[in-house]
Amino acid sequence: MGALRVFSVIGDVLLRRVLPALCATMLALMVLFVAYTVVMRTVFLAPPFWGDTLTMFANIWMVMLGFALAVRERSNIAMEAVHQFISPRARRLLWQLWTGLFGLVGVLMLWPGYQAASRILGAYWELGNLPKSVPMMILPIAGFLVVLAAVLAIIEAIRHPERVGQSPVDESH
Repeated sequence: MGALRVFSVIGDVLLRRVLPALCATMLALMVLFVAYTVVMRTVFLAPPFWGDTLTMFANIWMVMLGFALAVRERSNIAMEAVHQFISPRARRLLWQLWTGLFGLVGVLMLWPGYQAASRILGAYWELGNLPKSVPMMILPIAGFLVVLAAVLAIIEAIRHPERVGQSPVDESH
């Protein structure tokens, strides 16, 4: 098995198996945090001081991780709306342009995101003095995953040009 094939397999396992599980976990955590906070606030009149903060972090992390998943699965809503009005060739070109642009956004999230996150001072007292830079590290993590997703999508487009511009639903039929 070639190095490119191993890279694709490992990347796809990360993006198509691990990432959805992480996003589902973040969603479940948000529901639990909100439910707990509401019950504690309304029934016991003692809301936890950390509930809203953790809910916000779980939401941000889920959205950022979901961005990489959407790039890999080619599930951009705006793209799908446009696809029905253009030719297959234009659809392929537009898809390749969007994938490249998403990859560039990932690059911007990766290094500048790391620099921004690592420079944030202070701590969340409600989370045991967790440094504020820790939750912000989702920027470089998501940036890496978006770049990985874009690279894998481009590799797939090179290997299977007939699939480019199709939605993943079209491929299964």
